[in-house]
Amino acid sequence: MNHPYLSRIQLTQFRSYTDLNLELSAHINCFAGPNGAGKTNILDAIHYLSFTRGFRHHLDKQAIQDGEDFFFIGGEWVNGIKKRQVHCNFLKGKGKKLLINQKAVAKMSDHIGQMPLIAILPSDTDLINGQSADRRRFLDMLISQYDHQFLHHLIQYEKIIQHRNALLRQMAEDRRFDEELVELWDEQLIPHGIAVKNGRDSFVEAFAPIFAIYFAEIVSEKETPSIRYRSQVEDNTTEGWRRFLQQNRDKDRANGYTTGGIHRDELVFQIDEHSVRHYGSQGQQKTFLISLKLAQYQLLEEKTGMAPILLLDDLFDKLDRTRLEQIAGLLQSKVRGQIFITDTTLPRLQEVFAESEREVVFFGVSDSTVTH
Repeated sequence: MNHPYLSRIQLTQFRSYTDLNLELSAHINCFAGPNGAGKTNILDAIHYLSFTRGFRHHLDKQAIQDGEDFFFIGGEWVNGIKKRQVHCNFLKGKGKKLLINQKAVAKMSDHIGQMPLIAILPSDTDLINGQSADRRRFLDMLISQYDHQFLHHLIQYEKIIQHRNALLRQMAEDRRFDEELVELWDEQLIPHGIAVKNGRDSFVEAFAPIFAIYFAEIVSEKETPSIRYRSQVEDNTTEGWRRFLQQNRDKDRANGYTTGGIHRDELVFQIDEHSVRHYGSQGQQKTFLISLKLAQYQLLEEKTGMAPILLLDDLFDKLDRTRLEQIAGLLQSKVRGQIFITDTTLPRLQEVFAESEREVVFFGVSDSTVTH
């Protein structure tokens, strides 16, 4: 199994960092400092190098330091004896560019999966308490890292939905309805919808048992978790989609947008057949999330043949000692790739990795100044 890693990262005018240049361990990198010190910004920059965007879902221009016109993120990606310079920059008025070994990448989506990465973040609570779109994004981002055909179909499906919605809105304003024109968009939509649903179905089938194992290792087998993909489209064939879209046509016409399809599907999380969102305790929810992410890590590793980078932002906050020890043990035994972890307490990080057989490097962060 390959163990690629980021050997260096350089930030210029990115969020709170005017200029930062760090050499990194191929194994475990710990960043300790108070809230607001700039720890998470480093993880966000690494996320940019993998996905060409940050994990905060903000506009790229919001990542530029106040009063400046651009940001730059540079990294050296090492995979065996091969090294690649990966640069991501954004210039106001010009947009964003991704360069590999100084050569611009024409389609940024082609880069997805080249630097596999999993992040465990405080905002992951949105997976449980947020909207269905947050859970679909979780599905789609992982699948896209190992299946570029899935990503292609997903992008095309979303583009066609936008065109179809624009058509429906225009028809509503004009008070006319051209059924044949809508059907033309439907025929373009259907093959992409079928492919995306097949990809999601296959993912959940492979993912659910891996997830259940991790959950049991953290909390024992007293509770039974489950993950289920619930789709509006039951018959995932061309004829099944045609019937589905036809059945929704009057509703689409009345609302002025596409009311049904895989862009409205849901990922259902339960423990002992009860909703994790409505009935899970804070401890259960956090354990569920960590199990999701560790299973995500394992599946991505199996699919790509590469140990992904793992980002852990304030993971240990509010965990009791038993769960802390269980999770630390899983990190030591199951995660073979490079790890970046932040915490407000250096002693806690030192305790967690005290018996690590892998190299651990500790960085102190204060007012966006990093010391080693």
